[in-house]
Amino acid sequence: MIKQENKLRRREIQTFFMENAVSIILTLFVIFMIFQRPSFRSWGNITTILNDCCMYGITALAMTAVVICGEIDLSVSSIYAWATCLFVILCNGMNMWLAALITLATGIVWGILNGLLVARIRMPAFVATLGTMYTIMGLAYYITKEKPVNTSNQTLAAIGRINIAGISLVPIVFLLVLAFLYWFLRYTVQGRGIYAAGGNYEVARLSGINVRYSKVLVFVLTGFCSALSGILYCTRIFSGAATYGTDLTIWCVAATVIGGTSMAGGSGSVNRTIIGILLMAILFNALTLMGVDGSMQRFIRGLVLIVVILFDAAARMKKVA
Repeated sequence: MIKQENKLRRREIQTFFMENAVSIILTLFVIFMIFQRPSFRSWGNITTILNDCCMYGITALAMTAVVICGEIDLSVSSIYAWATCLFVILCNGMNMWLAALITLATGIVWGILNGLLVARIRMPAFVATLGTMYTIMGLAYYITKEKPVNTSNQTLAAIGRINIAGISLVPIVFLLVLAFLYWFLRYTVQGRGIYAAGGNYEVARLSGINVRYSKVLVFVLTGFCSALSGILYCTRIFSGAATYGTDLTIWCVAATVIGGTSMAGGSGSVNRTIIGILLMAILFNALTLMGVDGSMQRFIRGLVLIVVILFDAAARMKKVA
């Protein structure tokens, strides 16, 4: 009996380290940077990390809901770029707030399209969102005539100047989105339906849960949050381009899995995704301070994604065994 308990305990410890190996390694790297580079722990750099990570982090929180539901959304990077282009163009001809509402509405429309393709047509999410990714990207290039667009909207400029001790408006919006998604996933019937649909689709369906609705809903969340992130990016640079946010999808998936959400679906939480968001942001901020060029950072970003998915798969196999 004691031997069996010890064996189970060892298996639990091994599973824990497999699930959190990347987080542990990145945390050790952060500790190393704190002592190695004084500029890394300066307030100016800390606010830079917060402002930068929350921009993509808003979409990463929504991506967590998609992954919990057992799906993936590759189109978030294109929706983000589309939002920057459309928002800037509209700001040049109408009220900024109306432009923001229209842009967010298009993000929701793209999310509904993804959701219907996956839930109603039963296309694999990878294929459906890969197709919409290129469709949306093509439209972004079309409306901008393949050139960056700029705006001098004064309301947008005023919002961009909002600053509290170096912290912009973006982290505040991030916290609001975090609070909403935490409440939604944890305390609502629809949120519990998302977990059920990701855990076991057929059992959830037979239990009376509207699993199709759950799947459409998570894609609507990523569409809205991707568009919101794009709008917030415009408050910093006052321009839009179809090339913006090309690394958003890989960044969000990596942050989600590092935070402990399994790619198999059915488990995870947005509050744990915060860990992945911060670790990803800190890692690439540290690499920049160390003088690592952009091309090598892209290589490392892809490598991190491969490693976290490998560890996630290994942890799931360990649990099954």
